[in-house]
Amino acid sequence: MATPAQTFLIALYEEHLEEASFLYGLSRALLINPDISWKKIGEFEERLEAHIDGLVVGDKLAMEICGRRAVEGDFGELFTATCVFCRQGQRDRVLAIFDQLDPADAERAGAVADALKYELPDAWSQDFLSLLSSGDPKLAPILARAFGYRRLQCGPQLLTAMRRCSAAALTEVVWALGRIGYSPAAESLLGYLKSEDEPVRSAAAVALARLGEPRVVDVCLDQARPSSWSILPLALAGGRSVLSRLTEIATRGAGADCFTALGLIGDPASIPLLISSLERSDTAAHAAIALQCLTGAGLSETVFMPEQVEEDELFDSEREQLKQSKKPVRGDGSPFGSTVKRRSQSPDNWNTWWRANATRFTTGMRYRHGSPITPERLIEMLTAESTPHLLRRSCMEELVTRYGKDFGIETDMPVERQIIALEKAADWARSSGAQFREGAWYFCGSPL
Repeated sequence: MATPAQTFLIALYEEHLEEASFLYGLSRALLINPDISWKKIGEFEERLEAHIDGLVVGDKLAMEICGRRAVEGDFGELFTATCVFCRQGQRDRVLAIFDQLDPADAERAGAVADALKYELPDAWSQDFLSLLSSGDPKLAPILARAFGYRRLQCGPQLLTAMRRCSAAALTEVVWALGRIGYSPAAESLLGYLKSEDEPVRSAAAVALARLGEPRVVDVCLDQARPSSWSILPLALAGGRSVLSRLTEIATRGAGADCFTALGLIGDPASIPLLISSLERSDTAAHAAIALQCLTGAGLSETVFMPEQVEEDELFDSEREQLKQSKKPVRGDGSPFGSTVKRRSQSPDNWNTWWRANATRFTTGMRYRHGSPITPERLIEMLTAESTPHLLRRSCMEELVTRYGKDFGIETDMPVERQIIALEKAADWARSSGAQFREGAWYFCGSPL
């Protein structure tokens, strides 16, 4: 029977796990929230760290509770327990977690991968590399993600895993080969551009672009279609021929990704097309982001966003009104919703701005936030709190694919680690970035 002191500690450790789980899930969700600054996430990560630390300094009882919740708890508790075991050097407990994982449960597998990305002890690396080579469907994607994130040189093991692992694990293995810059993998990765699995094709294309393999652009150009997996790799690595191809696709009613790509390419020749795309409800938001990315105009607007009507939550009288095209209203007669400030989606406002500023831009050059693009401006966008998460990820990839520089930055890294990596990148840009011409087209450090 537990003593009063043990009962108190059990409740304390369980509370640490519950709170850490909530904060981990919240931090992951905020990574895709366009209205939340990436640095804001750091506040929740600090609170998460405090709860993990509270378990690390606990006694054997804390370890036992972590072991139990790793099996019975949710994916956030699994993440927390795995972090604790890594910090405490509990290798056997981590291996036990591997044994009970279901590879089809993406949330739990992703939680373990995240924990290993951040906390895997260096002393375990060699043993875990042999596990990676096995191609185990449970372990290969998790270990590939962790090792790729940490830029651990494990190219031969990844190639072995790629030959042995299931199709479901391929995306992570392919992704990791691009992260560690393993050039002997290029021929194998080119073959995966023909995979039946679109995520594998996409991961292979980005990996090849990071490796500086020029053939990837030709393959992606040949495969480019509206809403195609090949759009982003073309934006990250392509030259002027890519612009004409994406423009052709966009004029035929392309999906939102194509307009984002035009903003990343940054040639002002795309501005009239992007402004006209503001008139389409399905592309307006992405076209506005692309225009801001290219011009830095800072145009905004205040609009009322009606609340989505959930019919299951309505009273019978409200459902009847809805059938008559009358949406439910508040007690004072006002509609449900909120007023928000967003990037302008007004074609008139953008046309007015473009007429006044067009002479500042030169067709054929690449721009970012209104200035000819340089590595330093990419790093400034990565650092700025106002940059949407989608563009931050693209800027991070561009540093590698355009300028051949990898500072180990991942946009899902803990904020504190990102700040340190970005400071190193900024130091390099100030001291060595002048070797690149402003606004010029580059691929892997060489002019196109």
